[in-house]
Amino acid sequence: MNRLSIRILGLAMGLAAATTAWAEVDVEGYKFQDTEAVYGQNLLLNGAATSSILSTRSTAVGFYLPKKQTTMEGAVAEKGVKRIQFYMLRDVSARDLSNAMLDRIRQNAQDEFAKNIIQTSQLGVVFGSRSKLLKGELVTIDYDPAKRATSFAVNGQKMGDPIEGESFFPMMMKVWIGPKVRGSTRDGLLGIAPAK
Repeated sequence: MNRLSIRILGLAMGLAAATTAWAEVDVEGYKFQDTEAVYGQNLLLNGAATSSILSTRSTAVGFYLPKKQTTMEGAVAEKGVKRIQFYMLRDVSARDLSNAMLDRIRQNAQDEFAKNIIQTSQLGVVFGSRSKLLKGELVTIDYDPAKRATSFAVNGQKMGDPIEGESFFPMMMKVWIGPKVRGSTRDGLLGIAPAK
């Protein structure tokens, strides 16, 4: 191999390493890839952060959207396929997790809550098949615009039936980026601050 070939190979390897370094975000040791394929579409990592349940850091969360948004209004209004993905940072009972989500919905999305009472009541059913979620487990919440439905999965295994309705997923987003959510969580998910 001549010097030019070695130099080109070295540049290519350096570029590949640099690309890999930017291809994921690390939050508390959990990796969020910069893109995720959901329902056949490539979504972009909008941001990632930690979130608390019962005043203790409990999840590492990432938002995936068709295009990046830096405001709550923009993220919630984004059309198309969307994903909320989170890793458990500690063991949490399924009841505590669903109750924390319900509390955040009531605090951050009162208007949507009034329109989604039936759908919101299904949250408890979704997590009712588990007594707890364990540290390291991955939860995905996906919105399929073709079916106007939100699906939940743990470690890739479907949980409960999809929850129907266009306004349910935006309401779920406000659990993590609503006006009464901790600022560092909201800013991290909106990509305007490093993940914390």
